[in-house]
Amino acid sequence: MINAEQKLAEYFDKLMHFAKNDSKMPEDSILLAGAMMAASRVIFYEHLDAKEAQKLFDQGGLDLIELVKPTIH
Repeated sequence: MINAEQKLAEYFDKLMHFAKNDSKMPEDSILLAGAMMAASRVIFYEHLDAKEAQKLFDQGGLDLIELVKPTIH
């Protein structure tokens, strides 16, 4: 059986592979990240209570902002 950390790493690798092969321009990558965040929000709210879901979404948003900040001109 695959543990949660291995499963998460596999999902991450698949998403990064998709992003690398599908995104033709930097803007595509940013839009894809936004779509992934929107999907994560829907999934979080479907499977967690509202407080837990919001906490995870907030942290993910902060992580994305920190990642994207250097690229914003």
